[in-house]
Amino acid sequence: MKRTRDNKISYIRKPLADNGGYCLGTAIASLLAGIAGMAFGVRFHGSTPPGAVSLCFASLLFSAAAVYFGIRSFREKDKNYILAKIGLSVGGLLLIVWLMVILVGGRA
Repeated sequence: MKRTRDNKISYIRKPLADNGGYCLGTAIASLLAGIAGMAFGVRFHGSTPPGAVSLCFASLLFSAAAVYFGIRSFREKDKNYILAKIGLSVGGLLLIVWLMVILVGGRA
């Protein structure tokens, strides 16, 4: 922590969490892979090719990795967690969405 004038503590100078970039990167990769896989599924009217299915499965794995890296980044002390917060929220929402798609698809 860096002390400024008047003995106030500045939290702006904290370094970013090491795993925060990995968390955000895998969350963005998950989002892009999921959008691409769903777009192929819509384009082929539900007769999804295996490549699109693999994109959707990769999206599921990337979102799980984003949640993992997000949790690891919050264990680091005295860091700025902004990238981890964004990545964890996006990755967590995508993970929930993919698990719901699997549950609903398994029932049908």
